[in-house]
Amino acid sequence: MTALNIATQIPSQITTLEQLHAWSAQALFAINPTLSVIEGVGYTERAAQAGNFWVAADSKTRMICRLSLQVSPDSLSASGKQWTFIQELSNTALPSTFSAN
Repeated sequence: MTALNIATQIPSQITTLEQLHAWSAQALFAINPTLSVIEGVGYTERAAQAGNFWVAADSKTRMICRLSLQVSPDSLSASGKQWTFIQELSNTALPSTFSAN
């Protein structure tokens, strides 16, 4: 487990669940770049992976971390942390069970 102080360590620019997921995936990949786990009989994979890939079929850059998130084209020319350019998947409200202690 990587300890996290939610009040002070999550950047204030993160305003959506999609941005938070992108931030978290990048952080876990950065601190565990070679950690492998067993995911099936005779099958191992890196525990954390995150990367941006150009998808020619719809001409968009998407972050793939076992979840595909669109990255704003502004990320190519604007300054700022990479996760601030992640686009939302939907406007569906987060179920209360995910925010309850």
